[in-house]
Amino acid sequence: MADDHGKDGKPHKKHKKHHADHPHEEHHEGCPEWMVSFADNVCLMMGFFVIMLAMNMKPAHGGSGEGPQDGNTSYTPPSALLDAAIAIREGFKNPVNMNSAAPEDQPLIRRLQERKGTGRASTTGQSGPTDSVTSVRTSDYYSLGGVVPFNDGAVELSGAGERAVAEIADKLKGPRFVIEVRGHVSAVEAAAGVDVAMSVSHRRALAVARGLNILGIPWSRMRVVACADGDRVTPIAYDEAGHRANQRVEVLVTRELEATDPFLRETAKPSTAGNPASAPVPVAPAGGH
Repeated sequence: MADDHGKDGKPHKKHKKHHADHPHEEHHEGCPEWMVSFADNVCLMMGFFVIMLAMNMKPAHGGSGEGPQDGNTSYTPPSALLDAAIAIREGFKNPVNMNSAAPEDQPLIRRLQERKGTGRASTTGQSGPTDSVTSVRTSDYYSLGGVVPFNDGAVELSGAGERAVAEIADKLKGPRFVIEVRGHVSAVEAAAGVDVAMSVSHRRALAVARGLNILGIPWSRMRVVACADGDRVTPIAYDEAGHRANQRVEVLVTRELEATDPFLRETAKPSTAGNPASAPVPVAPAGGH
């Protein structure tokens, strides 16, 4: 063909293009790689949500396997699954609302209540009819201590009072904190006059303090206080039981450390060892030169 020959009649030589000196990006047939990665990610996410949906779906018919059955509302998922659901919701800033009425939240709420426990104290205290602290109000005092009951007009320990003192003394041995022994009377006992009320409350506190001292609590740790009827457990008593609750002695542990006796301190004597100036001067023998 004419197009394939030159002026001299010889055919043209086809020249091959070499790309070694000028490399170019090599394109393959199909979609780019980023689209493949994106599709893989979408598939993984869809699979995750399908699994989550399958775990929360109820079976269409009853079966013998474990899990929620039709008409069975008492089914509770395993604790590990509930803990995982609670952790996931907390991680996504959607914690379980303890006041929620939604049925799906009830297993999670029950699980949270189980994990928190009943709220009881882990340390033992004085035995009695109540499971709470017997002090009148919260203050700067530790809850460790107890209450000693008294009969009407009594200033000596009864059998129940002696047992209460023994139990309190057993728990107060060891620490060096100051113990306040507070005596109280009821409004009926205080009706006899301020002097009588203060005297009765003081004698009650002193009786408890003596009992504690006999059982090993030193007097240096105790502070006897007469409160009369100025600190009532039952503010307004309408029956004998209400007045009896105010006839008591409270034993409270303060945050104050026991003061040391200055007369028992050992006076530090300066040492003279290694100090020639403080060494005694030898006395020359009689008749010597």
